[in-house]
Amino acid sequence: MDNTRRLDIPDARGKVEVDGVLGLLYKIRIDGDVIKRRKGAWDIPLRKGGVAKLTSNGLLPGFQTLRLDGTPILKMGAHVEPAVKVAMFAPLLLILWSFIGAILAVIMFFTNIFLVKNPQMPRALRLGLPIVNTAVMAMVLTVLQVPSPIF
Repeated sequence: MDNTRRLDIPDARGKVEVDGVLGLLYKIRIDGDVIKRRKGAWDIPLRKGGVAKLTSNGLLPGFQTLRLDGTPILKMGAHVEPAVKVAMFAPLLLILWSFIGAILAVIMFFTNIFLVKNPQMPRALRLGLPIVNTAVMAMVLTVLQVPSPIF
C-alpha cells in the first residue's frame, strides 16, 4: 500500500510527489522536500524557467483533485466506488441521538475516510463496516440513554 504518488509534470525541475494520497491530509514534495502552498497553489519550478501552478479542489477531505494549471492530473480516492462513498456518511445519523452522538459522528466519519480509501480492504468490508459500526454505536447510545439537549 503506497501512500505516495509521483505526479507526471512535464518539464518539472525535480521529482514531484504527493505524500498521503490514502489519508485525509497530504503534502506536495519536490525531490523529497515539502513545498508550501501559497495563495491557494503550490509553485512547481520548471526546467525552462517559470513555474506551473498546482491547485486542489474538492469538498470531501481526502478526495480532492489536483490540477496543474487547470488540467486535472490526480484525483485522490478515484478508486472508491460511489456506494462506498455514500456508506462513509452513515455515522452522521448519530447526530439524532445527542451531542455525544454528534461528536462520535464526526470522529467516525473521518476514520471512515481511511477505511474506504484503503485499497487492501475488500470492497464488501469497505461498504459494510461504516454501516455496521454506525448501527452498533447507535445501539450503545440508545442503551446508555444519553439525554439529548435538542429534544
